[in-house]
Formats: sequence, C-alpha cells, structure tokens
Amino acid sequence: MQRRTLPYPGGPVTGPSAEDSRGQLQLDGVELRQRLATVAIAIACTEDQVAETLERMALVMPDNAARLRAHAAQARQNATLERSRASMFSVPALAPIAVPQPRRPSDRARDT
Repeated sequence: MQRRTLPYPGGPVTGPSAEDSRGQLQLDGVELRQRLATVAIAIACTEDQVAETLERMALVMPDNAARLRAHAAQARQNATLERSRASMFSVPALAPIAVPQPRRPSDRARDT
C-alpha cells in the first residue's frame, strides 16, 4: 500500500481568526472552497491511515480480525467520501484564453 502524508501534519486546520487579522477582507468564496477541499483531503488521508492501522491490527489479533477489518472497510469508505467532497469543493482551473497569433508575412501574401 502506498502511504500518503497529510498536507499539513500536526498544524492547525484553519488560519488566523478574524480577530487576529483585523483590516483584512473576509474570505471570498473561492478561498473558502479551497480550504474546505484541503480539509477534506486531510480527512481522507487520515481515514486511509486509520484503515491501514486497523488492517495491521487484524493480522496480530485474529480473535478480533473480522471486526477490525469491518472498521477498516468503513474507514476506506469515509476516505472515498471525503475525496468526493474534496473534488466537489475544488476550484476548477480556468480555461486558457486563446490569444490570436500575429500573421506572418507569408500568410499575408497568400491572402492577396
């Protein structure tokens, strides 16, 4: 299994509060959606780690293996749900703007 790491392990999920940043504009919708997507990704990574831990525990605790594997499956479902939320909140990239190319002299000669 591939191990994933959290985007900001051990750090606060939110930035400074409004009281700490007086004078700054409130969060706009795009920034808020991006923050929600980041949190959802962090939760998904945590759920994956929980599932891996439960699977390892099931190997060394055969009496509880069925229950632990069921909990691991639930953690994986939670991770999938959070990834879905992350994609829902992610801000789509803007499409590139088509810039007209300058015409070459050889193109102008053909047009006449």
